[in-house]
Amino acid sequence: GLKWSEIDKVRFFTIGTTIYSALCIALHPVTVIKTRQQVLSNPTSNTPSTNKVQHQPTISSILKQTLRSKDNNNFSKLKSLYRGLGVVLLAAVPARVLYITVLESSREGINSTVADQMLIEAYFGPEEAHAYLPLVSTLSGAAAGGLAAVSAQTIVVPMDVISQRQMIMNTESYKAHGSALQVVQNVMKKHGGIKGLYQGFGLSIMSGLPTGSVWWATYGGCQVRLSSYTALQPSPAGDHPILQYAKRGLLQLLSGISAAVVASTLTQPLDVVKTRLQVGSSSSSSSSMVVVAQELWNTSGYRGFFRGLGPRIMHMGLWGTLLSGAYEFLRHVSRIDYEF
Repeated sequence: GLKWSEIDKVRFFTIGTTIYSALCIALHPVTVIKTRQQVLSNPTSNTPSTNKVQHQPTISSILKQTLRSKDNNNFSKLKSLYRGLGVVLLAAVPARVLYITVLESSREGINSTVADQMLIEAYFGPEEAHAYLPLVSTLSGAAAGGLAAVSAQTIVVPMDVISQRQMIMNTESYKAHGSALQVVQNVMKKHGGIKGLYQGFGLSIMSGLPTGSVWWATYGGCQVRLSSYTALQPSPAGDHPILQYAKRGLLQLLSGISAAVVASTLTQPLDVVKTRLQVGSSSSSSSSMVVVAQELWNTSGYRGFFRGLGPRIMHMGLWGTLLSGAYEFLRHVSRIDYEF
């Protein structure tokens, strides 16, 4: 395969930043809706106030509330679905650059230097070592992926803490103290300094690693399974290039949605608790993962742990499918020897 050392880094990150930013902008409203569902209660619910059970707001109720805001400017109303986008673009791109750099450089280094040469040959000998290379590749990829994920979270977690608080503010609160700087100041003042910006760091790692693992495992398995269907296989006479791209796109989309359903459902409870911890939704002055989870159980039952599942499946399915396809295209056009 193509090695990281064979990639033109300037071209890779220039084109990649453009693609990544475009995806962030296109899918940001879905993230806002998911976050509001995970944290807020349904403003149109008919549940009596004496009833402790709280229901998530529906997508339609969130959109209706957005369009019914007191702001007379329709553009300003829709802008509320893009709250936190500035913070996301400012932090997500560097986080992605850090993730890919650590992933590619560490994977190549671990695989070629440590695993192949030092560990396997020293233990098994050169001839026997060859049979273990596929396993080494898998394990080095897993180690590199874990290291990259942890590295990226040092940027992603503060981004989430700031942007998610902006997402759930009502119009009046957002206008009064909704700027990123004001949110940072409030969080640091309330939670004792910079550590407040890293609320939910452990949960982000706990949810991010299994989510990525399950997504890629399901995505790869579905591609193998679905590619066996006649409708998605190349015809014996050869397909028109457009039809080839259509089949490939459909295969990626179906695999991506399937992977999103599985990964989102299995890890949704962790994501809900993480989000509520990061936005400070707990009524307790000393919130923790346990306190937040207990309050969520008391007010919403087990269904509370699956708030925002629909938007998260939509976001993960589209994001993962588009990004995986874009990443392979990006690696191809970023080869040092590639000519446009």
